[in-house]
Amino acid sequence: IGQIAGLLVCKTRWLSIKSQGMKNSFMLFGIGTEILLVCWLAYFKPINMALGTRDIKLIHWFPAIPFAIFIFCFDETRKALMRTTSIERTDPVTRQTIREKGWIERNFAY
Repeated sequence: IGQIAGLLVCKTRWLSIKSQGMKNSFMLFGIGTEILLVCWLAYFKPINMALGTRDIKLIHWFPAIPFAIFIFCFDETRKALMRTTSIERTDPVTRQTIREKGWIERNFAY
């Protein structure tokens, strides 16, 4: 669950997930594959016997959800602050958009 949140926040450095969208079919395939693989490893009896594990109760998946929500909200807030504090101007000659990095982008962008 935390890895999926990490994947979603690393999708772009600047744009929000709302404006970027979830149109990348390879990424969606990877998320689905990861979920299926985790469920297969956690609940498939022959794998459990081979590894000496047992099924994970559904309630044990829930502690990761608040951390995933925090990671997602923190990064969306960081991106929004970067967009609002960085100044964009258009060069009158070339019509090229030039962005001057704000303090938050200089110190919190990777």
